[in-house]
Amino acid sequence: MNRRFQLWTFGLGLAYFLLAGAISDAFLLEPREGPVGEKHRPVVKAIAAQNEIGNGYLWKIYVRASDPDGDLDKIQVMFSQLGSGIYSPDLVVQKSKHKILNGAILVWARLSGGGASSDIHGEVDIRAEDRAGNMSEPKKMSFTVYITGKKDQYVPPPGFNATNNLGQAEFPLLTDEGLVGLHDNGD
Repeated sequence: MNRRFQLWTFGLGLAYFLLAGAISDAFLLEPREGPVGEKHRPVVKAIAAQNEIGNGYLWKIYVRASDPDGDLDKIQVMFSQLGSGIYSPDLVVQKSKHKILNGAILVWARLSGGGASSDIHGEVDIRAEDRAGNMSEPKKMSFTVYITGKKDQYVPPPGFNATNNLGQAEFPLLTDEGLVGLHDNGD
């Protein structure tokens, strides 16, 4: 009886291990295909946006990127904030692979974390990633979110497709009250 129980337990554990491996391969690992290396890296050629935006308004970050192999399918948007640091990157994933991506990433520039008594200064870091996992060098831009400010009225320079929506990115920036809560040790 004890031997049968051990075999049953071993079999159940093996089945769980194999099932967990199959699930992780199917759902957690990104598909990687295509050539890798320096000469296969995508390039973010330019970014542009209004560098002053009012809290609570839709903000467009224009991106122009290319890939030598034509398998560009992700734009990484990473925000950092004066007084807080860098937030986790947000991926804007495309439905298909592209040689060129040219358009706007939409961001709802709404500060979270309570009230704000001053303007918030930040930086956005844009990278392009292809299907093989090659990542571009970043393009960075500083910006300010004003507590009471204007809507996005920016007209991108020539070369940007103002009508193409590449997707949406999260805006993780916190108000000064939200930042105090992050660093409050309870004293």
